[in-house]
Amino acid sequence: MNGYVKVWKVKTGEINDLIYGHFIEHLGRCIYGGIYDKNSPKSDERGFRKDVLEAVKKIQCPILRWPGGNFVSAYHWQDGIGPLDKRPTRLNYIWGGLESNEFGTDEFIEYCKEIGAESYFAIGLGTSTLDEALSWLEYTNLDTPTEYVDLRKKYGNSVPYRVKYWGIGNEVYGDWQVGHSSANEYSEKLRQYALFMKGIDPSIKVIAVGADNPEWDLTVLKHAGKVIDYISIHQYHGSNNYYDTVASAYYVEERLQLLDSLIKHLQLDHIKIALDEWNVWYQVIPEVEIIEKKMVFLEEPYALKDALFAAGVFFALHRRCDSVQMANLAQMVNALGMIKTNSQSIVLTPIYHVFDMFVNHTGRTRLGIEIAADRYSIKAKSFFEGQLSFQLHNVPYLDGSATYDEKRRMICLALGNFYLDKNLEVKVDLSDLDITKDANCFELNSSDVMDKNDFENPSRVQINSRKMTIPDRVFSLQIPAHSLSVFEFPLQTGIN
Repeated sequence: MNGYVKVWKVKTGEINDLIYGHFIEHLGRCIYGGIYDKNSPKSDERGFRKDVLEAVKKIQCPILRWPGGNFVSAYHWQDGIGPLDKRPTRLNYIWGGLESNEFGTDEFIEYCKEIGAESYFAIGLGTSTLDEALSWLEYTNLDTPTEYVDLRKKYGNSVPYRVKYWGIGNEVYGDWQVGHSSANEYSEKLRQYALFMKGIDPSIKVIAVGADNPEWDLTVLKHAGKVIDYISIHQYHGSNNYYDTVASAYYVEERLQLLDSLIKHLQLDHIKIALDEWNVWYQVIPEVEIIEKKMVFLEEPYALKDALFAAGVFFALHRRCDSVQMANLAQMVNALGMIKTNSQSIVLTPIYHVFDMFVNHTGRTRLGIEIAADRYSIKAKSFFEGQLSFQLHNVPYLDGSATYDEKRRMICLALGNFYLDKNLEVKVDLSDLDITKDANCFELNSSDVMDKNDFENPSRVQINSRKMTIPDRVFSLQIPAHSLSVFEFPLQTGIN
């Protein structure tokens, strides 16, 4: 045997749906030419690309973050409301080009309603003010006889949007941000924004900027911890080396664990972690190309190895489910996107398929699991705030998660074989569970870890499914090299 997995029916945590969230920003072709293209025959009467909508609905996006990202540091929300022909065109001096403001608050809310997602608004702390934040909240959430509520109703939306999640700032610790500040300066501004916004609408949840820096994070937590609900962390990784890329998921887990330890140290147990930007990002310096006479900016050609990194992140989020209760892939379409578009069609990258497998074929109740397999040491790199090298030890070749889907009365076992070229025979012990002999397997794999999906070959890397018959509650599974597999085992009786 090359590995051993045992699953117990004991419930060890609840996985929040919000960890399968996404992020869209006014960056490159993420929004214009991505989710929204009013001139495309592929779009509906609202300008929403129908093929993108269908793909996003399939993975049941639970929460969508907008409008940035860096873009929000110079964004003024009133530019994006009202009749389209009256909205100003602005310079997008954050990412370059022009901003038409065709896609604004009301369009974003409508998009979230269409895909069934919670709305997550990010508030800029650069060129905007506290008054702007409060008026935005009034516009979206209130039903009072006041100016901005009347404005929303004037534009055809009589019912409040009830936006629950509000991020105060974005990466303000970085000198690349408009509104860059010290931890002390940010903490005081955060405290004020949270205090007055919750005074207007006590039901909202406030997300603070975390920096993946213990000194910054401690300052924010100490000064504003009582008035916030989440603290964020951003993680971008990736390498041309297969093992470096896969191993980076365990660095992400280490950083999440460190942030959780700071929260617990300060006894701020009400605060949860939002991994509200994460992905693979190879281009440390942005590159621009022109395809179909459109600017293509930061459009990463994600491969199978990047999907296996994403699987490792989800294994980590399942383990950390008590503390990490939101995550947002950056981004959803084109720019760093898991979905690619051209004028004729879309491509679903391998990372998209990982979302499909975890969202649709795993449960939300975490079960006890033991995994025994060989491990390795690797030096990997983070591309956040430059290029940070770090040493990882004891990274597993076999990792996984066991969950229970109560609605379907199903045990879901997700396993990743991270060996580059070695198939694994894994002994699986489900003797604690009353499973039937019928099972389903969903497998994401390809002949080479560098395989990608593109417009010429959109299905080179895809999910393959098959039916299985389980001879006993202790049995062997063959897990191919460099693959992600999810097994569904129906139960004869549910788990109480």
